[in-house]
Amino acid sequence: MREKKSLRDKILINKKGTSLSKNSPSQKSTLKKTNSSIGCFTLLLSSFLVLYLSSCAQQKENLIPENIIPPKIVIGGESSGKIALIKKQDGTKQKTFINGVNGAVFHQVMFSHDGKYIFAAASNLNKVYVFDGENLSLIKEIEVGEHPSHMHIDDEGKILAVTNEDSNDVSFISVEKLEEVKRIKGFSTPHFARYYNGLWFVANLTANKISVVDIEKGIVKEIELKGVPECAEHEECAFFDVSVRGGTGLASHIKSGKIIEFNPKTLEIVNEVSKENNHLLAKAYEGLKEINAFRTTISPFDPVAYTVFSKGVVIYDYVARSVFNVLNSSEEFFSQFAIEYPGKVFVLMHDKNKILIASKFKIEKIVDIDGTPGEGIYHNGYIYLFSDKGNTTSIWAMSGEGEKYKIAEIEFDTPEGIHIPGAYPYCH
Repeated sequence: MREKKSLRDKILINKKGTSLSKNSPSQKSTLKKTNSSIGCFTLLLSSFLVLYLSSCAQQKENLIPENIIPPKIVIGGESSGKIALIKKQDGTKQKTFINGVNGAVFHQVMFSHDGKYIFAAASNLNKVYVFDGENLSLIKEIEVGEHPSHMHIDDEGKILAVTNEDSNDVSFISVEKLEEVKRIKGFSTPHFARYYNGLWFVANLTANKISVVDIEKGIVKEIELKGVPECAEHEECAFFDVSVRGGTGLASHIKSGKIIEFNPKTLEIVNEVSKENNHLLAKAYEGLKEINAFRTTISPFDPVAYTVFSKGVVIYDYVARSVFNVLNSSEEFFSQFAIEYPGKVFVLMHDKNKILIASKFKIEKIVDIDGTPGEGIYHNGYIYLFSDKGNTTSIWAMSGEGEKYKIAEIEFDTPEGIHIPGAYPYCH
């Protein structure tokens, strides 16, 4: 390839239009000025490119496809006592409603299946507040047990279960009547209650058991995990959550990292995997001060379940009843959320301001997020989540490839709980 001539080798034209030879004094003067001008131009061009590229990146974040905006989405505020309802208008335009209860600490918010109501659990006031799903006006207050934390609605959309951690009971609320119809006692810091085939499965935070509940009969079975130490007094070492889907039940023990599979019909444990009987778990958990296997979730898209722990994700094949893979990150992190996506899982790394995206074969990427990623939910091909930025909260939509779109910014801090009508799961 022929080398291009430099600027110094080119013929220059002075102000009078006369060509200048390379060695003339006049040319040297002109070259000096020209080089100065070129330097300025290069600096300006570089600055322009930086601004342009920055603008392009910003536009990519802000250019929101119309199909990404959900019809409505609700966010709760834990310390602010506020709730934000964001409703889609024409195109990508949105309207935000904000309401709240003075002094309330909302631990979770969620829609009824039809989107008519928004339920908000005020953990410090021992009440569930019911708001209108269209304009966020307050409809009713429902008294429940002490420190209501998490809620779940049955498949038919008729009963809302509320776990009351401090009074060790679960409230069952009629969605139609908006009143508590049953309160069942006998749990050990109930944290989540999940519905399946007429029964409720309750994860106990401070006892090594999953309680099985029939609303009419009460607790009908305790699925107990043996071979792990009992929790110390007030130690939240046992079950953070339980996942039941398609004839399979799974849960992970927070402290030991042991994963149990049970049959939700016979109510018997059918498999246990731990660092003692599985070399993949032994290697993954080795050297960890805390395993923190907070949550195991069964994917609604693939025959696997994901367990998030303090250095990665365990992929459990519930058809083969074995650990398929363990994906370790390069550093330890804190997370209570593994969000299912077709063929993938999104892990919110709360203490890193990052989101880990993995298939069952490998960690595909780790995406930075502005603010602390708190909670998220899957809906129509996207993950919707919020990030806490101090005085404001950002709402994001993320594609399976990790492209993120900021769909809203709301003016309150310490968000807690996110939901979209019809989203999976029916909980944050």
